[in-house]
Parts: sequence; C-alpha cells; structure tokens
Amino acid sequence: MNIFHHKHQKLILQCYPAGKAVDKKPNSSELSYLLYYASTRRVKLEKVIHFLREKTQQDASRNRAGNLQVTLAIVKELIVKCSDNLNVFARQACNILKICLDTKDIAICKSVVTTYGVLCEKMDGALFGGDKEFVLDFTDVSQILISFGKEKHSAQNQLEWEMISLLAIKDISSCLGYTTNTSKKFIALSIPFLIQIIMQNNSISSLVQRLRTVINVESSHGNKKLSRVHSQKSQTRINKQIDEDFQNDSLTQVDVNEEAMNALKSFFNNNTTSQISEVTRAVVQHIYSANLNLDWGIVLLELCVTWIPIQLRFVSSSTLLATLNRINVEGPSKSNYQLQLQYARYLLGLLSSGVNMVGLSISDVIQQLLNLQTDLILKPSDLSKPEIDVITNIYSDCICNVTTHIYYFDQVPDAIQEILVKVDFVLDGSFSETQTAASGERIQDLIIQFLNNVSKIFHILKNNTSSINRNHVNLEHWDISLGLLAPESEFEDGRKTVLTVQQIQNIQARYLQVFDEFLSNELAVASKADYDAIKKQNKLDPGSSGSSDFAHEDEKAIGKNLMEPDINQYITQQQNFISHLLMYTDKFFDSYDAPNTELVLLLVLVLKNMVTILGLNFVSNFIPFFHHWVLKTNKTNEFTQRQKYKDTLAHIIMFHILKTLDKQYHADLVGYCTSSRLFRDVVDAIEYRRQNRLWIHGLDSDLESVKSNRVLPEGAKRLRSDNVEEFACGNNFLIVWLHPQKPLLTEVEKSHVSTHMSQFNNDSRNTNNTLPEPLEFADVPEQFPTTIINRTGVSSEAMSSNSEKGVWTGLGLGTAGDINQIRAEIIQYTQHYQERGLPHAAGEYTTSNLSSIRSPSVYDDANGSTYTYNSKHVNSPRVADLKSAASVANPRTQQLSSREMENTVSNDSILQKNLLSHDVDSILAGLESEDEAAFVV
Repeated sequence: MNIFHHKHQKLILQCYPAGKAVDKKPNSSELSYLLYYASTRRVKLEKVIHFLREKTQQDASRNRAGNLQVTLAIVKELIVKCSDNLNVFARQACNILKICLDTKDIAICKSVVTTYGVLCEKMDGALFGGDKEFVLDFTDVSQILISFGKEKHSAQNQLEWEMISLLAIKDISSCLGYTTNTSKKFIALSIPFLIQIIMQNNSISSLVQRLRTVINVESSHGNKKLSRVHSQKSQTRINKQIDEDFQNDSLTQVDVNEEAMNALKSFFNNNTTSQISEVTRAVVQHIYSANLNLDWGIVLLELCVTWIPIQLRFVSSSTLLATLNRINVEGPSKSNYQLQLQYARYLLGLLSSGVNMVGLSISDVIQQLLNLQTDLILKPSDLSKPEIDVITNIYSDCICNVTTHIYYFDQVPDAIQEILVKVDFVLDGSFSETQTAASGERIQDLIIQFLNNVSKIFHILKNNTSSINRNHVNLEHWDISLGLLAPESEFEDGRKTVLTVQQIQNIQARYLQVFDEFLSNELAVASKADYDAIKKQNKLDPGSSGSSDFAHEDEKAIGKNLMEPDINQYITQQQNFISHLLMYTDKFFDSYDAPNTELVLLLVLVLKNMVTILGLNFVSNFIPFFHHWVLKTNKTNEFTQRQKYKDTLAHIIMFHILKTLDKQYHADLVGYCTSSRLFRDVVDAIEYRRQNRLWIHGLDSDLESVKSNRVLPEGAKRLRSDNVEEFACGNNFLIVWLHPQKPLLTEVEKSHVSTHMSQFNNDSRNTNNTLPEPLEFADVPEQFPTTIINRTGVSSEAMSSNSEKGVWTGLGLGTAGDINQIRAEIIQYTQHYQERGLPHAAGEYTTSNLSSIRSPSVYDDANGSTYTYNSKHVNSPRVADLKSAASVANPRTQQLSSREMENTVSNDSILQKNLLSHDVDSILAGLESEDEAAFVV
C-alpha cells in the first residue's frame, strides 16, 4: 500500500538500503541530498531529527540492527554538517544514542561510541550552560557507555566492551572544561575505571620503565626534537593498530592497556588548571579509598604529571600541598593521619622525581612545608611521636628535593634563607608569654628539625654533583641565625625563654654541627671552585693583566676566592658576618658561668675552619676579640671558668692562625708567621697558663704536644696589642691588611642583617676605625656637638662626633674613619718602605724626619706631620697634610688618573666625591647634602 510521506521523511527513508543485513550503510547520494536539505533551514533540521528518533524507536523495538546502524551514521553526518545548529538537535541525538545502547548489541554500541565521539568533539560551553535537559541526557549516555566496561561479559567480547568504555572516556575528556559540576561528575565516573584497567595490566616495574622513557625523551638535549618526533610516530602507529583491531574484532590486552593510558593522558594533557587539579585529586583519592598499593600509585601519578604541559605541571604538586594544608587546618589527628601520610608521600614522589616542573614557586613551597612541619610538631594532637616523626621526615625530604632540583641560580641560597628565617621566628616565639612550659621540648624538636633540613640539603648537594651552575650559600645568609648562640641576649626587656638550659645547649650543638657542615661542604667547596675557575681563566688567557678592569670583571663573573684579602669588604667593613659571629661567640660564653665543653669543642672546630677558608679576612676581625678575651694576668690572678674558656679559645685560634697563614699565603709570607716572635710568644703564653692552671685542657688536640722548652719570660703572661702590631709591621704583606688597633665590635647593626642578602651591605657610615682613643679636634665649631651616640656597636672610644641630626658628618675631607684610615695607611706604608730601604718614602720626608716619626712623643709642629709611632698620641691633621702625605706614602697615586684615584678609596667616603679638587668652593659644590657640607677645613 502506498502511504503518503512528507519530503523530509522520503529523503530519510531513501537513505536506508533494502534487506535485513546487520551491517548496513546509508546510500551515499541520498545521504548527501538529505544533509543538504537539513542544513538549509532550521525548521527542516528539526523535522529530520524528530523523524529519525521515531524511526530509531521503531527499529529498536523490532530488532532491526541494520537500520539502527544506518540511523547512527546519518546522525553522525548531521552533527558534522550542521554543527553550527547543534543545539537544535543535540538532545534528540542523545535520545537516539540511548535507544541504541539499550539494545546491548555490541556491534551497534561500537557505532554508538563513534557517533558519541563526534558529538563530544562538536559540543561547546554554550550548549552545556544553556540546556539543562541536554546535560542530563548526555550524562546518562556517558554513564551507560562507561558502565559497559565495568560489567562482566563473556570472555569472547569482554575486551570489546572495555574498549567501548575507554573510547567514551577519552571523548569525555574534551568536555570537562564547560561546567564545574559536570566536570567533577565525569572525572569521578572515569578515573576509577581507568585506574582499574591500568593496574590490571601494569606492574610497578612496567610503570617505572614507561616513566623513564618519557623522562629520557624530555631530558635528551642533542636529539630532543628527533626523540619527540620518533615518540609521536610510534604512538600514532599504536593508535592506528588499536583502531584496526577494534573494527576487526581482534583486540588484545595490549590494545586495551594502551587505550587506557591514552584516555588517562587525555585527562591530564590540557591547559585548564582546575581540570588538572581535579584529576590529580581524583587519582590520589581513588587509590587511597580503594586501598591500592601506595608505591604503585606514586609512580602512576608521576607518569600522569609527565602528560601535563610542562608549564602547568606544578599545579599537581600545588594541589597536593593545598590538600595537606586543608588537613592541617583541621589539626593533625589519628583520624586523618593515613590521608595526610599518603598525600605527603605523593608530594614527595613528585618533588623527588626527574619530572621537570618549570614554574614551581620554590620559596612558596618551602614556606608551606615549613609551616606544615611547625604545626605538626607544635600543635597538640593525639598522634604519637613516631607517627609525627614519619610525616615530619617526609616533609624534610620534600624540602631537600625542592631545594636541590635546580631551576634558577639563587634557589639553594633562597631555600636556606627561608629555613633560617623560620628558625629565628620559632626561637622568638619561645620567648612569648603565651607559650606554656610544656612546649619547650616541642620547640627544641622543631628547631633541630629545621637545622636537620639544612644539613640534608648540604649532604645531597655534596653527594649528587650536578653540571647545572648555581649560586652558593654565603656567610651572610646565616647572619639571622646567630641568635641561637645566645638566645636571651636578643631581648633587652629581660624576657625568658621556655627552653631549658639543656634544650638550648642541644639546639646550639646541632646548630654548630650544621654550620660546620656548611663551611666544609658548601663554603669551602664554593671558594675552591671559584679560585680554580679564576686560575683556569687566567691560564687560558695569560696575556690578561690582573690589574685591568676587564680582567677584574671577568674574575668577578667567575667567582670569589674567600682567602683573597678584603673579599666582600670583610676587612674594610667592620659590620660583617665574621665580626658578628665573634661577637655572638663572646655572648655565648657570657650566657654560662661554666660553658659546656662539648659546645666549646664544636665552636673551636667552627672557628678553625673559618680561619682555613677565610684567611686574613677572619684574622683581621679576630684580633680585637683576641685582646678582649685574653686574661688580664697583670691585674689579677683570680679568674672565673668563663674567663679561662675565653682565654683558652683565643690562644687556640691565634696559634692556628699563625700555623695556617704561612700555608695560605706562602708566596707572600715565606714562613714568616711560624718563625715570628709572636708565634713564640703565643707558645710561651700557652705554656704559662698550663703551668698556672689557667688553661682548659682537651679543647684542641693539636696543642697538646706543643710545649715551650725555654725559660718563660715575664711577658709570657699576656700578649699585648703592641706584640700583634709589631708582628703586622714586620711583613710587607701583612702590614697592608692587618690593623692591630681595630676597635672591638660590641653590637650588631641590624641594618646589616638582611633576610635576603642578594648583595653585601655597603653602608655610608664608616665603622672601620683604627684607633682605640678618641680624636681630639681643636677649634671645632659650636654647631658640631661633642656628644657621642653609639649607633654602630663600635666601642664609643673610637667614635667621631655626630651632627645635630644624629647622623655622621664629615670632619676635614671625610669622616673620622676616613682620617684614621689615611693615617693608618701612612704609618704602614712609610714604616714598611723605610725599614727595607725602599725609595718610596723619599722626598718631603727625609731620613731625619722618619727617625723623628719613630719617636714616641715627638711631633713636628712645623710640617704638621701626622706620623707618630705611638698610636696613643694622635694629632689633628690638616687637609693639605693628609693629601700630600697620602701621595708620598703611596707614590702609585701620583701616576693615577682621576677615575683611578676615585677607586682607591672606599665607596662610603666623602673623599670619593671630589678627591682631586683643591679649592673649597668646588668641594662644597660637589657635595650632595647639608650634613656633608658641614665640615672643617
């Protein structure tokens, strides 16, 4: 019977071939016309899809599998041809797919997943956001497809059903960025099934092998591009084989495993940070909730992270860290212990792997890990100490791995700085009134844990040498931590710490051990490497002159040899780490009536290593403290145990200095130190103390066998500053760098202690005074008050007058420090040249003049000479005398250009402003402030 049909119905029916075959395909020419018809008008498209749905329902009920295959092919072509109007028929398309899936026919379901993939490809965010009914229908279809692989089927077609689910999951991955709710739902549906398939087909060793292959492709430098191209070609070949096996019903377990990997990769390989974060959390959470092997899960997550675009890989580690922080807010407890432990292990796995994570905020990650360690140890909880130690050690390993995976030059110094700042913060917290007495042990454990973090970092860097260049940690990074040597000296209000004496000593012992490890494993290695690099550079370019600006810049770029005198201004700038350490050493002894011998042994080891590494830079800063620590045996014979310890330490270090300097500067000293009178005096002083029970035995094994075999002179009781001064003046090299009359530093100027020592402080206030007595300036105007304000911690007897504003003004051509420096150099150079018969002291100063200079009290008023051998008598110099004397004492300046002349003075001196100007007006015009202009000529 001839039934009337509408045009769209006729066009659709004409696409179906006759017969009852199960593998029908639409007639191509009729299909083309139908597609053209449907795409011309929106109304026609609606009619077409509506009739197709009705026909699908009829064919499914009558089990016409061949017609269903044709319908699915028509729907797929409509989605492609009319994708701009997909919102018109997307819901009806989902209904057609669902009807076909309900047949549970595997051949039809294969066609469904193909059409489903095209639908996922053509959808957009507007469709998901504007049609809630479509979202529900699409979600139902997705759930049905994924469920096929989870169900048990006959062994003959189990792999086909699993492949259908895997293909659907891979298609879903392209739809995750549209809405948060659907994204979370699809991830929750997909990830457990993918992990199940992967775990069935991959042992931990096979995952490790796959991970290594990916990392090797990334890390290969010379053939990086070729390796990636080869990898892509191999993957393309694998995917093609999977498609062929799927169509020919010849799937293997390898095909299913590879497709599961591809599906999981599609979830991670995207540029949406929220999706990466959600998928990462889903993987970890499922492995935890399913109680799967943790080590296997860690390797799997590392593999997943390699699929993330390299610039977004840090998102996974940040997600794990954020979860740990959320657990931490709840407070550590037995209820969340296993979850926290697993997330910590996953984080450690990522941070310790070879996976490159560009963009990871090193400082931020370390700060968060330190905070987690802090709360874990200090917060009250029902966790046992072994449980706390397990997670704390994992966090420590995370910190070490973040630090030692070098991404930028300052990474290691920044990390060490973060830890030491945290140590200082926790130490300050121990003085808080809110702390309870019971928290003392926890604070001790936390600080020691932080110090252990530092120790681990240095050991890893020592054992795992890398070809990647990096900046080394320097002494200044430790400045903020020196308070550990004398915690209670940091607070002037008399606050007390909750730490007991034993706890403080435990912290100090660990601190000194870690600092000594830094000296041996980091500072000494860095100094030697830099020194070798400089020598190598000079050897490669033997024609370069060491005095040239170009060569000097090259050496600065290569590195620094810390034995080079005045490196980092360790001699000319008295506010430096070496002086700070010695000052805190002094405070350390003042904290105890009878210091702990084990601590003193560690302190001796640290100071001896600093002598070995820093050479004259340490010696110059040590001399004032040596005079401060030695016993005043000429005034009394009764001394406290504390004083004996200081005196013994002073002589041990001085003996070690004299033995070491000859080796360090053998070309300049030629055995001068050990053959000097000072060396004999030191040995005599040590022997005198042994005989008079003033010596603390057992602090230095090297000195146990050293004895004086001669009758001890009267002067063996105490070494004086004159002895050291005579020693310094007896050698051409030492006279330039040693300043025996340098004042004692009593307080640290806090502006010199920075939490980020990117460069060394060059403060405008000169604290490198060289005289122990105050300068007596005649005819000082009334606008210069003589009240002394000690702002730098230098002993007040060596300070110059300050202005009304409380800042340093200049006197003469510079500050008092400038004048003292000039005077010291004049004495050193002139005496040095005259004693050796050198002609450099000739000219204005004759031999008779120089002989008068050596007189203790002679002062030549006629020529206004500033020379006096006795440093206790100081005369007020005149500007002309200073300028002429400086040029005579150092004749090299007579040939210097103006630019070179400026480089001969320190940067913090007014002398640098306009050194070669002679008239007062031009000098005044070149000064920048009123305070600088207020000087005496």
